[in-house]
Amino acid sequence: MLPSPPPSSKRFFVADIKPQDTVRTTFLVRSKGVQQAKNGRPYLVLTLADRTGCIDTRVWAEDADALASTFREGDVVAVSGRAQWFQNRMQLVLDNLVAVDEPGPLEDFVPKADGDSLQRFAELVSVFETLECPWTRQVALALLSNPEVASRYPLSPAAKSIHHAYIGGLLLHSLTLVRLVQAVAPFYPRLNRSFLLFGAAFHDFGKIFELSYEGNLGYTDEGRLVGHIAIGTVLLDREIQKIPNFPAEIEWQLKHLILSHHGKIEYGSPVKPQTLEAQLVHHLDDMDSKLNSIQELMDGEKSQARWTSVHRAYEAAYYRPVIKSSEE
Repeated sequence: MLPSPPPSSKRFFVADIKPQDTVRTTFLVRSKGVQQAKNGRPYLVLTLADRTGCIDTRVWAEDADALASTFREGDVVAVSGRAQWFQNRMQLVLDNLVAVDEPGPLEDFVPKADGDSLQRFAELVSVFETLECPWTRQVALALLSNPEVASRYPLSPAAKSIHHAYIGGLLLHSLTLVRLVQAVAPFYPRLNRSFLLFGAAFHDFGKIFELSYEGNLGYTDEGRLVGHIAIGTVLLDREIQKIPNFPAEIEWQLKHLILSHHGKIEYGSPVKPQTLEAQLVHHLDDMDSKLNSIQELMDGEKSQARWTSVHRAYEAAYYRPVIKSSEE
């Protein structure tokens, strides 16, 4: 058995941890699992997190399965242990872990996007107030004025872990795509700017009901059973049905932008992109999500090495050159 639980107060954060530090604090459990070492010894594998980042964690315990059953992903746990540098990453090795009933302020444990999400949402609304296509403008503003959408969109993450996985991440991702569309569209005169902006802002907005952010970042029951592509398409359809004489072809194209944005059927899209606008939204979405994820890997590693550790999703390490100013 592990020793008595450590104090449950939040003493310091992931960003503060240095090699050989003795750590006594609280973290959110992002993921957990039990594995066996080569000698057959069981151990607990965790990803612990707070608002400043995540840290790989190991607990060597003969009763690893029993310990794992005492808490769930999404719980806050009090821990004690020591930090070490392992394979170019900071790692915690714990001698103590226990679930906490009263973890303290949620903002200690869930990261948030920098800046003002409400201001970003107001900027998104302003984009659609001046949209050229009246039908696209009307349905977009109807969606954004829906009380549930307006209250959840500024808070929702864009993913559980891969990219923009923090409070306000979805809106930051969507608004980045809106700005990218505004920069790219003038180079391709056949593109419909109204459809492009709709796809940029609404391709992922079903995630406001797919993802949970009241504690751990995870999936709602609706998200697991239906998924954000279907949720977003249904929400769009409901608003379209309220608008008399909404043109069928515009309806199809707007739905297609949501249905095809993953790019391939094997990646979860019911259909592949088959309009110029859908093709561009897919590529910009893919680009922004990957670059954000890689930048977060670079920013989250304390090592000054030229190469990052291997990105788990993309199976590659990334080079970080030292760029000197022209004055040096």
